[in-house]
Amino acid sequence: MNIIRHATLMTITSIILVAGFAFTGILADVFRKDKASSVIMAFILTGVFTVFPISGGNEGFAVLWLLLIPLFSISLFGMKIGIGMNVYFTLLVIVLFYTPLNTYISDLYTDNFMKRFPVLFIADSATAQFLAMSMEYYYKITRLQVYTDDMTGVYNRKYFIERIESPEVLRDDLCISVIDVNGLKETNDTLGHVAGDELICVVPLFARKAFGNSVLIARLGGDEFAVVTYDSAEEAMKKAEAMKAFAAQHKGKLVQGVFLSVGTACRSEYKDLSPEGLFQTADKFMYEDKSAYYRQKGHDRRRR
Repeated sequence: MNIIRHATLMTITSIILVAGFAFTGILADVFRKDKASSVIMAFILTGVFTVFPISGGNEGFAVLWLLLIPLFSISLFGMKIGIGMNVYFTLLVIVLFYTPLNTYISDLYTDNFMKRFPVLFIADSATAQFLAMSMEYYYKITRLQVYTDDMTGVYNRKYFIERIESPEVLRDDLCISVIDVNGLKETNDTLGHVAGDELICVVPLFARKAFGNSVLIARLGGDEFAVVTYDSAEEAMKKAEAMKAFAAQHKGKLVQGVFLSVGTACRSEYKDLSPEGLFQTADKFMYEDKSAYYRQKGHDRRRR
């Protein structure tokens, strides 16, 4: 009878798992509900893996199922959900094996299993979580190094290009502003490259002050930056002008006043353009603004 009962349990749980994977797969691939898919599948797996060891299934399968949890939960569902599952099952093992509730399962398993399994599982879970957190930490550090501009601390061109090529960035209120510093060459020639570096490094401060801290700011190279935001065209233009005003009032160690050229393009005005097209359009507007600045100043454009 036990063999039939355990075989039936295995069949039912396997069907539940297959159905769960199919449902959550459709939810993620068709409806793009990745987070909901992960949460639902985590609950299904948690329920199945809770029932199986409590039911008194074969000790080998109980060990296999529970010891697999620390190994795949974090890689499948991410750090938060995975660690949550590990904590839950660690508490479950402690309650089942080290509280009076162990009388419920003591008749289902051998004494040797009752003594060794909880220690093995807790050690395995702790090790898996430590390794996962270590990998996550080094991944974030490496990603930060790959996508961060060393000089200014904002994102670099690589991240900006990857970001605007991502489908999730495409929204009807997407705006891209391209920023360039005026007079950098003259500053380098007259005040030195340290002063020129100051011109470049303070641009993100003005951008955050005008556009907010949550927007994407990237240094594209040299003295050129880009800001990705979600606004109406009118609001984006106002923020760009506010940024230019903040920059002009700058009082730094070596530089008094920073003058910026800015071009902004928004999908609300260019509905047929891709993010790359918006970027190119904003870049064109930035050069028009730069030309107007130098015409007004009567400067030789070659002396940027």
